[in-house]
Amino acid sequence: MEKIGIIFYNFSFVNLEDILNWCEENSVEYIEIYNKYLKEAELLLKKYNIKVSQVTAGNDFVQKTKEELLNQVNLIEKLCKKIKEIGCYQLRIDGGWPKEGVESSKYKDLVLEGIKRSVEVAEKENVYLALDNHGIITNDYQFQIEIFEKVKSKFLGANLDTMNYRWYGYPVEKLLEIYKAIAPYTIHTHLKDGIGSRENYIGKVFGEGEIPIIDAIKILKENNYNGVWCIEYEGKDKEIGYKRCVEYLKALKL
Repeated sequence: MEKIGIIFYNFSFVNLEDILNWCEENSVEYIEIYNKYLKEAELLLKKYNIKVSQVTAGNDFVQKTKEELLNQVNLIEKLCKKIKEIGCYQLRIDGGWPKEGVESSKYKDLVLEGIKRSVEVAEKENVYLALDNHGIITNDYQFQIEIFEKVKSKFLGANLDTMNYRWYGYPVEKLLEIYKAIAPYTIHTHLKDGIGSRENYIGKVFGEGEIPIIDAIKILKENNYNGVWCIEYEGKDKEIGYKRCVEYLKALKL
């Protein structure tokens, strides 16, 4: 059995222990947690036989001033040190989000600068950074590749979210091509299914949406991906949807 995990997001639970208990009941061995759970995780992980695959940094490099951008890099540095206390060596990072007061022509330069500076920190701390294809800026897969090629560090890779490219607006027919382009850089996944893009997006259980989950897994395996198959479910019936996605993956006998 390969490593199956879930992300903390979209459960109805209000605390980490409830999520960890759900994982144990459903034989899920890995979880991605948000940085606010770190203190709680330090105590609870001793109780549950569950590993943290990565921690969500919650950063944003699209900032109005240099000082604000450097504050985001400082956040990454602090988290690089902190996550090692729970035996985790990987952060999921975002590029950033469009906002008033920052010209759109500067978005990519700011994201690239923030990532370059953060990688310098991560290399010193021996922590890996997984860049998510999220939102408007880093769902541009060609920009992702540009970042990876310009930074060229083994401590920077992709967190490949199977649905987000579709959400961004790429047609379903384009997805396999994108997965093949990103797979060589992938160090973590968010396996997610659904239909539609932007305001028409609806999250679905694996196999009920339009995302070629099985093909995505096959492509990643062909590119020697051996990380966690992390489920992110954004449909209704929260825990039921997650449980069905877990069962779907287990039935594949990855």
